Amino acid sequence: MKLRRIFPSYILVAFIACLLFGTLPVLGAGSNAESIEYVNGVVLTIQSLDVTPNKKVGISSKSLVTVLLTSGAESGKQVQSINYITNQPLFDIIPSPGDKIILAVSEVQNEKQYHIADYNRLFPTYVLVGLFVLSLLILGKTIGIKTIFVICFSVVVILKGMVPLILNYHWNFIIATMLVCAVITAITQITISGWNAKTWGAILGTVGGVLIAGVLAAISISWMHLTGLDSEEAMMLKVTTLTFMNFQEVLFAGIILGSLGAVMDVTISIASTQYEIKQSCPHYGFAEIFNSGINVGRDVMGTMANTLILAYTGSSLPLIFLIASQDSVSFMRIMNLNIVATEITRALTGSIGLICSIPLTAIITAFLLSRKS
Repeated sequence: MKLRRIFPSYILVAFIACLLFGTLPVLGAGSNAESIEYVNGVVLTIQSLDVTPNKKVGISSKSLVTVLLTSGAESGKQVQSINYITNQPLFDIIPSPGDKIILAVSEVQNEKQYHIADYNRLFPTYVLVGLFVLSLLILGKTIGIKTIFVICFSVVVILKGMVPLILNYHWNFIIATMLVCAVITAITQITISGWNAKTWGAILGTVGGVLIAGVLAAISISWMHLTGLDSEEAMMLKVTTLTFMNFQEVLFAGIILGSLGAVMDVTISIASTQYEIKQSCPHYGFAEIFNSGINVGRDVMGTMANTLILAYTGSSLPLIFLIASQDSVSFMRIMNLNIVATEITRALTGSIGLICSIPLTAIITAFLLSRKS
């Protein structure tokens, strides 16, 4: 009997995973941009060069960097690159001997030139990923394996599903985002919690909460005349490669995806509690199960709403310091800045969707559990 209960969930997960991975080449196609060759290297020596400071050019100093290539066809070869410093931390790269860097290779008049592109951060990234996976496996065991699967699934769905559908096939942003959210929610909850009433209560509650957040986000973006161009990346995309894209829809997608994780966390907590109460007290009906879910939801609501606010506040910390340092700018002007209004909209619409998901999950799960009995 137990096998019969869990078999449909694994069949569904396997089917959707195979469908997704089977369409990856198609969804990833469509980019004909010529790739730039990048190679890894290790800094050997740095020699300062004389330079006349030029305010028009913006170069304050330069140095001759000797690098040992560690990848590519010329691995093992020593090359030299001139590194310019402009006193702009956003763009300046100031390596030291022993640092691992990435070089961009270009060919000018049949002569290869090497330019320092960035630091090589892959190894520290791999270490962090390894510690994350190890902690999941040690503490979570079977659930840890499932967690790794749903994380990878969510990332693949967004990168190889949602992004190509929008870029290559010009799907509507709102439709693509809501579809991806529904798929991620269903696969995550079914994989972690199995095929039962609490899972479906959590899924429907999550979808309902995200829909409410989406409606509020769409209304707020239009009503407040938010442009979606609140970051350097968005502005660069708008004026370079993605001039056709509506960045208000990009903002909408960001708000929905940003709130999805917190909403899923709340709904599964409520549904799981209701499920366990029903298992312990089979005679409980709809009212008792619903009240238990609402009580748990109220306790979870404060911390999770605060989690969303703190997450958005943390990501906007440079903006907060920038505003705090401008004593001469009026409060009215600050609150009406596009970037400030955008961050407030992100935090509040996601939090409202999270709050609304609590009664939705409690009602749906109580109905499913009482109906099942």
